[in-house]
Amino acid sequence: MKKLVILLFGICWFFAPALADSVWNSESASPYSTQKAYKVGDIINIIILESTTAQNRAGTKSDVRDDLGLKFTHTLQRLASTIGRDNQATGQASNKYQGLGQTSRYSNVQARISAWVTEVMPNGNLKVKGRHRVEVNDEIQEISITGMVRAKDISGANSVYSYQVADAELAIKGTGVVAETESPGWLTRIFNWLF
Repeated sequence: MKKLVILLFGICWFFAPALADSVWNSESASPYSTQKAYKVGDIINIIILESTTAQNRAGTKSDVRDDLGLKFTHTLQRLASTIGRDNQATGQASNKYQGLGQTSRYSNVQARISAWVTEVMPNGNLKVKGRHRVEVNDEIQEISITGMVRAKDISGANSVYSYQVADAELAIKGTGVVAETESPGWLTRIFNWLF
């Protein structure tokens, strides 16, 4: 027993100067995330989930009524036979207006697009840019997105949601037979511009 105590005391004395140090500091990435160092040209996936709803209502109601009364009395005998002694005139004008206007707009976009890193900022944020073009039966649909992404928002599956993209510019354009059918003709555009 005495030998065991001496052995333990010797081991503690031998390792006393050794200090434990952490392998993580405030500058390190989280040990629970799969954050990696991205560089220009790397590709990330952006999951586009955008839904917007806008509604505007306006109403106007006005009711104006004007009443005018005039009474003319005189004592001149010469005029009495022509215009009478007590004359009275009344007038009334009214104006009513009621207007109601309403506009509604709803859009919903769901897509998945790959974007490449165009610049790595000093703070680690990434500028990204992506474009996706699909052509089916002479109908072309093009989706493009640019913006800024925090590297820590990128998941382990190398994807980020569009609402996590700062300063995002998302454009969806379609050309082809369907797009031409939906747009008004040049004559309709001229009338809309004039009136």
